[in-house]
Amino acid sequence: MDVRAIILGVVLPLLSAFSLSCAHATEPAFNKVNNDLPHTLIRLPNVHPGRDSVYAYAKTLLTEALLVTEPQYGTFEIMVSGQESAQERQLRSLEHNLLDVTWSVTSTERERQFLPVRIPIMAGLFGKRALFVKEGDERLKYVKTLEELKSFRTVLGYDWPDTKIFRANDLPVLETTYRASFRIVSEGFADIFPRSVMEIREEFEDEKLTRGLAIDDNLIISYPSPIFFFVRSDNHALANRIAEGLLIMFESGRFQELLLSQDNFRHGMSMLNGRTELKIQNPLLSEPSRIALEKFLPEFTATKTIQQFNASESVAPVQAEKR
Repeated sequence: MDVRAIILGVVLPLLSAFSLSCAHATEPAFNKVNNDLPHTLIRLPNVHPGRDSVYAYAKTLLTEALLVTEPQYGTFEIMVSGQESAQERQLRSLEHNLLDVTWSVTSTERERQFLPVRIPIMAGLFGKRALFVKEGDERLKYVKTLEELKSFRTVLGYDWPDTKIFRANDLPVLETTYRASFRIVSEGFADIFPRSVMEIREEFEDEKLTRGLAIDDNLIISYPSPIFFFVRSDNHALANRIAEGLLIMFESGRFQELLLSQDNFRHGMSMLNGRTELKIQNPLLSEPSRIALEKFLPEFTATKTIQQFNASESVAPVQAEKR
């Protein structure tokens, strides 16, 4: 099966109203970089607290995608912002030309403002949500349906697409800041704080941040929610370059290899075993992004690298509670 042809046919037309030129759709030429090509400065956001490993993976993935496209696009230099910033501020910085690339859970609103590279860099795992609960709270073991979950109060961030997604599914939500969310659950003002299975383990290891909390081992809340690289709406050249680089990496298996090398990904996959999955709808997912996700994931899971991965044996389970 020609993976490149399938994904080029789905992802690249969805990048923008402009498609890649025929020259860029050919096989990559790993020759010496043409010195006549421009040297590009790529400005990135700084790590957001609690996402160190996810940030490192996304930065490495982007760097390698830029490296493999140097023969076609020229050399580059990455400069990281000196200030940590939350997701919405990163997007504002992108809008005001203070950043060149960021990555985020997508939404129709974000896709109207910015140009997404519609390749899900976390293989859809940010739509798989495990739950922080107050230590000793075992009520979720009796929840088997979405209707039963509606009696629990969720806490989520002010500017997160997830907040609108949960409300659209009639799940009660309290809005606050990222850091305050942990305390609100531990003090009993909300019942659950949903976190991606790729980030919850790293957060739980921060004892100060998650004091008084436990990771529920009964439920996964699931909805289609890909993370894409985003660039400014007029930066088609950079979007095309990133897309080409990711596709080259996917075809070679390097994309899958890099993702599987992440402890957070392997642990996240293992968390899906043995938990009841409650599916909710994502009304914020655009039709092009839905198609991209649905076309990409089967190709991703069908690759030899992923098929050889055994999630049940990947990592030791994280402790469920803190003492």
